Amino acid sequence: MRKLSHGVFIIALIVASGAAWGQQPESPASAPAAPSTTPQPSSPSAHETQAKPQSTAPAGAYSYIVNLHNGETVISPFKVIFGLTPNMGVAPAGVEKPNVGHHHLLVDTKLKPEELTQPIPVDEHHLHFGKGQTETTVTLPPGKHTLQLVLGDWSHVPFNPSVQSAVITVVVKPAATAKASPKTKRAALAKRRP
Repeated sequence: MRKLSHGVFIIALIVASGAAWGQQPESPASAPAAPSTTPQPSSPSAHETQAKPQSTAPAGAYSYIVNLHNGETVISPFKVIFGLTPNMGVAPAGVEKPNVGHHHLLVDTKLKPEELTQPIPVDEHHLHFGKGQTETTVTLPPGKHTLQLVLGDWSHVPFNPSVQSAVITVVVKPAATAKASPKTKRAALAKRRP
């Protein structure tokens, strides 16, 4: 019996210490990020002003805004859905693969020719979607605003040639004075019908 209890004690000791032998020290767990469609800037080092080599885009690649058209009237906040030709893909910033990038939404600005070879800045006019998001909700004050999508590579540098959407203008109306589009009116009438 003594041998049996001694053996059980040794096995228990090995099992208890074996877990420590086989494990690497864990770094403190961080809380998982909540899903978000709001833009998330990445580390400042990714946005240095020095020129970085550009990734090459396939011929004919472009991005587009799926749900809004030039001259459309919207009520803020409003959704913007990002589209991309099938010869390109979307991945988070930092993922370096051919023909893959992430979206940037330009609000009331355009990239100058020299900016097309540098990481896209991070500010209220250059919204980054470095987690690979394909839509967002935008809040803008009443008035006319321009929107344009530009796809950046793993390091936020636009592709060569640039993979971008046409610049569109939206008119943001205050909720109380905004006029519903015919499509919205039809949808509202359809809901009322028995």
